[in-house]
Amino acid sequence: MRCGLSRPLRRVGTPAPCGKWSRAALASSPWVDANSLRSVANILALSVVFWLALPHTPASIQGFVIILRTIVLGAFLGLAGWWTYFLRDQFVGHKRALEAIESLEEKVKDRDGRIEVLDLEVGELNEDLEQAHRQIRELEVSMWLLKVNHRVARIQVLEQGPSPDDPSATTTLVRFEEIGPDGESVGPSREIEIKGKILYIEGLVIKFDDDYVEGGDLLRGTSVAIFKRMFSENQAPSEGVEIDRPRIHPLPHRGDNLPDPFYEDLWERFWDYANDPELAASKGVRAMHGEAPSIELRPGKTYRVELRASGGLTIRVE
Repeated sequence: MRCGLSRPLRRVGTPAPCGKWSRAALASSPWVDANSLRSVANILALSVVFWLALPHTPASIQGFVIILRTIVLGAFLGLAGWWTYFLRDQFVGHKRALEAIESLEEKVKDRDGRIEVLDLEVGELNEDLEQAHRQIRELEVSMWLLKVNHRVARIQVLEQGPSPDDPSATTTLVRFEEIGPDGESVGPSREIEIKGKILYIEGLVIKFDDDYVEGGDLLRGTSVAIFKRMFSENQAPSEGVEIDRPRIHPLPHRGDNLPDPFYEDLWERFWDYANDPELAASKGVRAMHGEAPSIELRPGKTYRVELRASGGLTIRVE
């Protein structure tokens, strides 16, 4: 709130101690104070007295009265001229103050308009920032889903030593069990003996498009695999030990409430889909192929077979 002229006036037109002018204060402020008005009134009254008294004044002092009247009238005229100049100066100052106030009001209005525009821009920027944060979180989740590893099997080395039939050769006895999403065994475990130290585990892998994986699609949100057989460096794949029966829903995916016909068709016609990209794409499949990761087994070790959501099989020691 602006403050106006102080009252009583210390000097005509002197602003209040706050140093600010207000339109209302300037419009209503007096340009003369009581003392000045009394002085003018006294001089005017004295002039009237001399003017009226002149005809009745004795001739002996009429000259003195005329001179005195002339002085009084001259003083009155001088005071009137000075007061006219003073009032004009006050009027000009008053007008300039009003113009300055109007200019400041325009500047304030313009500033308020710019602030309103800036507030709108800040609001839009905040919305853009929030949207960017949401996109970043979505991307982080998508990247995490792409890199999620699912444990699908566990291999435990039970024995390793010379073969009874050939002491120069090594045999390894392992326990193999498939694992469900909860980390618990799915189906019975099996003890398998291989001729050698290096274990190969052959499987068929179906990889779905990243869009399905990133979106957490219930049907195609992760790669799926079926184990075929296990063999060693001293065995041909055809001589390996069969793990899963052909054309069945792989154990880790049984009981997941997903439509079995979808997977059954993929497994039954696996190599047809693998050799027909358009047919595979109609199922949302990115790639279908066989894999056979391997690792040298060590006595007492346990290994886990993992399947990346957007990738293939890997073997890691626990």
